[in-house]
Amino acid sequence: MRRPSHINRVIVAALSGVLLLGAVSTAEAGHGGSPQAIQNAIAANSVDAIQAELERAEYLVCAACTNLVTPLIDHLDYRVRRVAAWWLVRRATSRQVYVSMLNRLAQPDSVLARNAADVLGEFGFPSAIPALGAALSNPIFTGEARAAMARALGSINRPEVAQPLVDALSASDPLVQAAAVTALRNVSGFHDASVAVPLLGAADEQVRAEAATTVGMLRGQGATDAVPALVTALSSDPSEVVRKRAAWALGEVGASASVAGSALQTAAASDPSPFVRSLARAAISKLTR
Repeated sequence: MRRPSHINRVIVAALSGVLLLGAVSTAEAGHGGSPQAIQNAIAANSVDAIQAELERAEYLVCAACTNLVTPLIDHLDYRVRRVAAWWLVRRATSRQVYVSMLNRLAQPDSVLARNAADVLGEFGFPSAIPALGAALSNPIFTGEARAAMARALGSINRPEVAQPLVDALSASDPLVQAAAVTALRNVSGFHDASVAVPLLGAADEQVRAEAATTVGMLRGQGATDAVPALVTALSSDPSEVVRKRAAWALGEVGASASVAGSALQTAAASDPSPFVRSLARAAISKLTR
């Protein structure tokens, strides 16, 4: 199953205050699966068991298993939908599933469209980009469905996904904005941090936090434009998460000491959060003169 890069996972985990102790394998590298084990895991409706058994069955030759796994693309849990798609894309029926998912994006049911986006993102076919981009901008779908479309575009990770994601940053739904600004930082070759700057002042906490993280991770064109807004967030945002990510981003973009130094020193000395204080201290050492 395709996952975010190790570096991205470490950054996001660190900013979330989560310690990564190492990857935990839930399966034996594609071997040892069986139809009965898959059926048992599905019957138990255990997310962990389904993931483990499908990963074990990566190379399992089993036509009947396709009938067991295909309904999982409409499972209530996003993780199950993703691992089902990961398994199905390796089967002879993948083209049929792909076409079916594209067709879902042209109908009005948001749940079906959301699930289709999750599958298409895992399939990773660039030919799905136009349909996903159109669906992302379609107000008939819920914010949850459109957020799934943004995630899918980020997973496909081709230069042409950048424009529909940038366009989605102006959506009225914070779920869509947060998903789009998050997806942009996974697009290879995209370095325009300036697109995230307006979201640093958004009303929604998650949008502000993801925007700050994206600025810090892109560190490219327009990153300096974000420094004043990051300083404001660090100094006065009520959210610890936003202040934490703003402090980290100021260090990553190499903000000027004359602009960000005072705010970082104040945060390092007196912010109520030990995480913010720690990240502020680290950022101070990365400031430019």
